[in-house]
Amino acid sequence: MNLEPPTPQNNEPPEPDTINVRSATPEPPDGTTTEPETVNVRSAEALDGAAGGPGAGGLRSGDPERVGGYRLTGRLHVSCCDVVDYLAVAPSGRTVVLRRYGRPADRRPADPGWAERMRQAAPVGTVAVLDSGADFVVTEHIEGGSLAGQAAAEPPAESALRRLAIGTVTALAAVHRAGLAPAGIRPSRVLLGPDGPRLLCAVPEIHDQVGGSHDTSPIRLDQPAWPAPEQLRTGTDADLDPHRPARRARATGPTHPSGTARTTARLRTTDQAKAPQTKAPQTKAAQAETAQAKAEAADRAVMAVDVYCWAATIAYAAAGRDPFAADSEAQRLARMAEGAASLAAVPQGGVRDLLADCLADAPAARPTAEEALLRLVEETGLAAPPDLVTPPKPPRRPGRALLITAAGVTIALVAGGTSAALTLAAAPEPAPKPTVAAPTASWSARSVSPLPTPPANGTELTLPGGLGTAYENPADPVRLTSFRVDESRRYVRDPRTGAFNDVGPHTVAAEQSPDGRWLASFNSLYAATDDHLAVSFVDRLTGTRFSVPALGPPYQSLTLSWSRDSRRVLLTAQRIEPMNGEDVPLTAGYVIVDVAARTARFVPTGDGGEVKQAAKASDGRVKPIEHHAEYRWTPDGRSVISSFLTAEWGQGVRIRDADSGRATRMMHWTGEVQGLADWFSPSGEKFVTGGCAKVLSACVWKTADASRLHNVPLLKGAGFYGWYDENHLIVAASVKKGQRGIFVTEMSGKPVRVLAMINASDDVVVDMRYTRG
Repeated sequence: MNLEPPTPQNNEPPEPDTINVRSATPEPPDGTTTEPETVNVRSAEALDGAAGGPGAGGLRSGDPERVGGYRLTGRLHVSCCDVVDYLAVAPSGRTVVLRRYGRPADRRPADPGWAERMRQAAPVGTVAVLDSGADFVVTEHIEGGSLAGQAAAEPPAESALRRLAIGTVTALAAVHRAGLAPAGIRPSRVLLGPDGPRLLCAVPEIHDQVGGSHDTSPIRLDQPAWPAPEQLRTGTDADLDPHRPARRARATGPTHPSGTARTTARLRTTDQAKAPQTKAPQTKAAQAETAQAKAEAADRAVMAVDVYCWAATIAYAAAGRDPFAADSEAQRLARMAEGAASLAAVPQGGVRDLLADCLADAPAARPTAEEALLRLVEETGLAAPPDLVTPPKPPRRPGRALLITAAGVTIALVAGGTSAALTLAAAPEPAPKPTVAAPTASWSARSVSPLPTPPANGTELTLPGGLGTAYENPADPVRLTSFRVDESRRYVRDPRTGAFNDVGPHTVAAEQSPDGRWLASFNSLYAATDDHLAVSFVDRLTGTRFSVPALGPPYQSLTLSWSRDSRRVLLTAQRIEPMNGEDVPLTAGYVIVDVAARTARFVPTGDGGEVKQAAKASDGRVKPIEHHAEYRWTPDGRSVISSFLTAEWGQGVRIRDADSGRATRMMHWTGEVQGLADWFSPSGEKFVTGGCAKVLSACVWKTADASRLHNVPLLKGAGFYGWYDENHLIVAASVKKGQRGIFVTEMSGKPVRVLAMINASDDVVVDMRYTRG
């Protein structure tokens, strides 16, 4: 799609398409789940698309010839209460668009001074407001169609989408700087003019309801096409008002696992009683300060909605379809309440990551329009990394130029002129990152060259405890490094001798680092002997032993996993809570243990809260024990992956930024992620889920876009353990009564190699951990 300059479109409306939706996530290109397009654009919106697009229709009888000195030449748009948008000619001969309010007593601008402030500020990148009167508003006329029409006909290419994002967020930042939020951004208000995209800001309007008897309570007519999650929390018209300040947040949340209080933002619900409070009289200065703080909080709330709507608009542009489409309006609202937009059509990279952040369900987690603009500019490679410069935030004053500087890139957003300036300079070299000194000795991990097919069964290795037999070949790309069967002891292999050592009872979680140097372990029943859970480390190179405290009551953990670079360990933190007469584990977050620094840091998530809320709302249909999230590292070590409870009460896959816990991708169609240790293929380009097909299967997905690659059929009682190599899986299946086999299988499901035979029935836990290299 060519967004600049646009050409007139004579295409017929496109046929309804299908889309899968989830926040910050791609949809499955194979179309395994389809959902109809349901673009929700209300025709009564102020000036939607009227400042540009196709030619006007002729005037009708009863239309005035002139309004406020402007000669009317044709009709562009008609809505209720005799509100008509006209094509008109100014006294100077310039073609303009004039909105006339035929019945101001029923429908009128909510803020009579808005048009004049917009005219004086003239934020860059917006459709200019030229004049206004008691019953009309005049804007410039933009030649070209709106994004709503052109994106639906032909979604833009990647470079055009990036230009569109930069142009529109520049305009949005200028509007916010001028103090004119909300902008009311939506596809029909993005006009594709010859000089690039222009944002048509919504005229704030109110409309008196007329029912069986006249009701003078006002309705806002400038609602966003996609209400932000905070606007959908109660479902009332008042809460959907973008001009109304967001409800105040209160500090609540669980105790931090270390024992300190941790604050999380929770919105106050309507049924919560307010505790009586006694307040001391405020001085006039204190009252003014409080009023100023409330006004600033209201501004931030409105601007956060604008940023959310901007991201949804860019997601719409990328696909030409509603990013929240669903089978029903109830499902669509549920997805909007979670910011669950489909970003499938947005290429991987900085733009998609930014949109995911802007679609966060918590307003405070979204970047401002200015911050979004900086990130887009930095994503082009013209600026240095954001951690080098922290730009100051000047106070907001209408009519003042906004100057943002970031590592050699200066952007002027002129709120009083008609242009934006970009001054680009060479970015300085990034500062060198600190390194950890290496020990004087060295450790060499086992290295194996990949083979096109698995080698033949190798040497028999009798497992300790009479638990079974392993079959190993030196050419195998993986090696059994840890195992337990049901309530047997936990055995871990020493990479130097190949022998399996008893490291404790079945309650011990133990994992060897990918490079073989470190052994990490802890006892999940720590509360019986100690007041905290500590992860113990053994350095097989130097013999050093140490432990790092990680969790305290009431938190516990059952698993740990290593990052691929063998530098950090990840623990899933959970707490036991009573629900419906039984104790259930609820995921609280995860703990990152840095081996070199010997530190542990807890990162809270809302996964357990989501499950608890759904369990109560579903009358027992959602069982918390079936939706317990565990976390694993992604291949790059910068994110963590887990299963999560979707809006449809199913299972999906969610990826979070490891350091902050912020959700960056959600794939609601995939099913529950599977595996024991590392969940990704050796290249990191694939992962496996279960519960994703009508028959028992392991579904293989492409990491980049979550498209389905294979359905690997499994036998009854079989389970996926991990990856043998890029094209073969490790699967456990029943062989005969009292015996289970660990096999290498092709993507067709055909076993091609036996890795182990374990003396165990189908109803016991067989935990076999294989490590690459």
